[in-house]
Amino acid sequence: MNRVITISLLLTLFIAPTTVIQAEPHAHGNRTHDHPLPAQGVKHKHGAGAVGRYIGKAQYSKPPQQARIAPRTPQARPVQGNPNTELQKAYKRKDYKSVYRIASSFAKRGDPAAEYVLGQLYLLGQGQRKNPKTAFNWFKKSANKGHPGSQFLVASLYTTGTGTAKNYAQALKYNKLAAKQGVPDAARSLGIMYENGHGTKKNMSTAMKYYEQAANKGLTDVQLMLGERYLKGIGVKRNPKKAFKYINKAAKAGDSNADYLLGVSYANGTGVKKNTKLAFKYIYKAAKRGNADAQYDLASMYSQGIGTKKNDSKAIKWFKKAAQKGIVLAQHNLGLIYLQGIGTKRNDKLAFSWFKKAANKGFKVSQYFMGDLYVDGIGVKKSHKQALYWYKKAAAQNLPAAQYSVGAMYANGYGTTRNLKTAKKWFQKAAKKGNPKAINAMAVLKKNGL
Repeated sequence: MNRVITISLLLTLFIAPTTVIQAEPHAHGNRTHDHPLPAQGVKHKHGAGAVGRYIGKAQYSKPPQQARIAPRTPQARPVQGNPNTELQKAYKRKDYKSVYRIASSFAKRGDPAAEYVLGQLYLLGQGQRKNPKTAFNWFKKSANKGHPGSQFLVASLYTTGTGTAKNYAQALKYNKLAAKQGVPDAARSLGIMYENGHGTKKNMSTAMKYYEQAANKGLTDVQLMLGERYLKGIGVKRNPKKAFKYINKAAKAGDSNADYLLGVSYANGTGVKKNTKLAFKYIYKAAKRGNADAQYDLASMYSQGIGTKKNDSKAIKWFKKAAQKGIVLAQHNLGLIYLQGIGTKRNDKLAFSWFKKAANKGFKVSQYFMGDLYVDGIGVKKSHKQALYWYKKAAAQNLPAAQYSVGAMYANGYGTTRNLKTAKKWFQKAAKKGNPKAINAMAVLKKNGL
């Protein structure tokens, strides 16, 4: 027979405890029982809690897409007007033949910036046939004359083995030269090399020194990575204040992931005084820019009235956005919303659809609810066989209520052949975890000599 489930949303907002879901007693055939779900039975990982969700580890820089450093103007001027201006105009109109002509005239006189430009033209195949080896040779000439951009690119080509043999020791050498001249990408690369032992012994403290150098020069990806690492103590002593500092830097640079982590920091008071209104502000900003975790948390804030006025319809809107991007808890919560009719009209079919999405991704609480829906025929045709299938899925993930339900199905022969021995096995599993119904079932079996 059907029953009404009274539930509260399963919300793991930020790093807060999970709200308990408590189902009302209902009937499976002639047996009435409830399905209590444990608090903190699931955890939603946010950027602050999921290592590597955004950065995790820094990545070597990719080659530039166009020249960023125009040649210096030497004493001799083989072209009319300011050669830098002419070069920039040629780049703007994508006249790479002219770029090559101007740069060549200065490269013949040994100008390192001109050699750098020629290296880029050959590396990218602009105005000349693509030739990584020739590109490397031009960069090397320029680098050995002290050009910082060329020093970094020589290091990058040695790292990847492009236009030359891979050589981490040489990559380390040229990255150091470039970093000394303030090239932030070179500092990032040195951080990676010392962290991974590329061309040198692993040294995390040295790696962090270079990462911080890169971050302080404005590399937002490294700022975000450092924020994450200091927040969780990954490869470095945990330092919430430093974490907040770097996350804030990245947020100011316009990184939506940083906006989200900044919101999480304000929500939890991590490295900064707790402020739910500021948490809402930054999480909303990140959510608007498409950050799925932020969309989930924003929905949770609207649902609970944290940092803003409670608004069920807005909660549903943002849960849907997060759910459509694959956030499992958002999918599960939508199932609960439509099952209970929270802020919207009750819709059992939609509830079943959202639970199924989450269940298919291995979310054990949704798998458990799928069992209930099939038992009672809510939003789907009643099927004890399917109910047992989903209960088993959740039970295999050690959910005590599901383990008890599997035992109950075997004890009553629902969806399978009646088997008290198998039922007892599942009751024991649930009873060991303190499930009261399973403990009672074990007592009944013992009383009957089983």
